[in-house]
Amino acid sequence: MSIEKKRILIIDDSTDDIQFVMENLKDEFAVLVATSGQKGLEIAAKDPKPDVILMDVMMPEMDGYETCRLLKANSVTEGIEVIFVSAHDTTKEKLAGYDAGGSDYLIKPVQPEELVQKVNLAISNKEVREETSEQKDMAFKTAMTAMTSAGEQGVVLEFLRHSSSVNTIQELAEMVVSSNAQYELENTVQLRSGNEIFTSGTKSPVPPLEDDLLTRLKDKERIMEYGKRAVFNFGNISLLIKNMPEDDDKRGRLRDHIAILLEGAETKLSALEMGQQLAQLVVDSNQALQEIESGQKSYKVVGQKIMDDMLQNLESSFTPWGLTEYQEKTLIEIIQTGINKSLDHFEEGMTLDEKMAAIISRLAKISK
Repeated sequence: MSIEKKRILIIDDSTDDIQFVMENLKDEFAVLVATSGQKGLEIAAKDPKPDVILMDVMMPEMDGYETCRLLKANSVTEGIEVIFVSAHDTTKEKLAGYDAGGSDYLIKPVQPEELVQKVNLAISNKEVREETSEQKDMAFKTAMTAMTSAGEQGVVLEFLRHSSSVNTIQELAEMVVSSNAQYELENTVQLRSGNEIFTSGTKSPVPPLEDDLLTRLKDKERIMEYGKRAVFNFGNISLLIKNMPEDDDKRGRLRDHIAILLEGAETKLSALEMGQQLAQLVVDSNQALQEIESGQKSYKVVGQKIMDDMLQNLESSFTPWGLTEYQEKTLIEIIQTGINKSLDHFEEGMTLDEKMAAIISRLAKISK
């Protein structure tokens, strides 16, 4: 039994661009074409609906952004993934695409490998979202119950109380999202640690465009608002809220609550990073100590052999020197005393290694 191909709708007024996309997708996908926004809306609403739409931004009469807004405003087509295709790689353009409802962005000239990768990612995200929709509905109802019982400030207090038990940065990201969800806020958070980025959102998986926008805006103002959307930047944490309330009083209260919550998250993130660094320090110190201990044991064996050989060579040299038996005995005792002191000094060094090992063991317990 053959597997039905996923359906891709191209909305573009350029025949050259349509031909290029079709050549790279036709073998793997069922490809539909519309040369205008209006025609694309009509095709998208018919069954079987497309899984992904590749939307050109610049089109006459109705551009890609307006077409996408109309798609998302229609309950029949709102679940279709939209990837914008544009020649402009600017934050302003990507904000416009995100605001219109797009989930990703392709920059012209489009590379075939990136095109296929982006389409497959969009399909995967759509499938995961559909599979988990029931679970998300249940989680949302649970969050609403908690919201009613705890109150707005209770959400922050609960976060601060329970964040102490978080052991990983990804867990912290998920806790930030679930806490804000209790305010009925759709949100996405990005936590940055070294070269790693951790994301989580009420919409899972997080659309690549949201992740890209948070990265681009992380060094901007502490709090930025775009209509119903708001971005909060606290150190290495960036939070996107997609549906801030219109009521000014409630909006102000939630802004304050979110700020306190993110300050706590920022402190916890620093603690987690410090713990990771301390754990790595323990690993490195243990390895160095083992290497030192192994080297010292080797040096002891070699040193003992050198001293034994020296005594033997010395004793065999006494006859030509014409020393008395008393002089020979005295000389050997002097040398043997020096050897014993050297060995005692070596053993003291081994004792210091044991103390260092005990310190590292204590650090390991602290890092856990």
